[in-house]
Amino acid sequence: MIRQVVVTAVFLFFNVYAQHDDHEHHRVTVTVYYESLCPDSIKFFTKQLYPSLQGNLSNYVNLTLLPYGKSKTTNDLNQYEFQCHHGPAECNGNRLQACAIRIIDGGKKTEGLGYNKITTGFINCLMDKVKPDGNNTVFPTQECATINHVPDYKGIENCANHPDGSRYLNDVGVLTAALNPPLTGVPTIVFNKQFKQDDNELAQTNFVQALCKYIHGEKPAECSRSSAHSAVSFNFALLALVGAVLFY
Repeated sequence: MIRQVVVTAVFLFFNVYAQHDDHEHHRVTVTVYYESLCPDSIKFFTKQLYPSLQGNLSNYVNLTLLPYGKSKTTNDLNQYEFQCHHGPAECNGNRLQACAIRIIDGGKKTEGLGYNKITTGFINCLMDKVKPDGNNTVFPTQECATINHVPDYKGIENCANHPDGSRYLNDVGVLTAALNPPLTGVPTIVFNKQFKQDDNELAQTNFVQALCKYIHGEKPAECSRSSAHSAVSFNFALLALVGAVLFY
């Protein structure tokens, strides 16, 4: 009896390990270039990217978040100054996110995933709950830290107001400047480190479908549901067009 239990446990262990290794092999590298107060960035993050990571599809993503966008950096004696697309408050938001990416769990990925789940949830919350108010914009760091079990939100806030935060944001800016072809709009979504305009546009309205194009082998169930939803949407639009022509 004991031997049977041990054999079963070993089998389950190696089965789980094999599944994890399989996900590692099939993960798609996704890089998101965005801005903390950009309406289109907020829409993509909260309506497309984050919701898609709540199921099995999360196992198929190696995610890199780059909160910089169209910002510009000047460096005077190692003192970084930023000009951000949506004003100084966005610079603060970008710094907060750059700090969160570095500080939460020491910047490490969550075990079994290609990104840090807590960091991604925290940033999604900041994007979702912030109420832009010009230079008076306040980011809900404490509320989002509580919701996502971030232990030291003060450390993130202090980082954003410290030279470290500016250095981290400058590093994000360097990675953004390396994009080829150069960034022209935000958000920009790149799959497997190769920018394709069609995939970028598709990802902003159906991230799951865009991602599934890059998953090889057996695809997760979310891919089939996304294709079916797209087919229904297309058929509905086609019927509406035919109806409009007939009754014109």
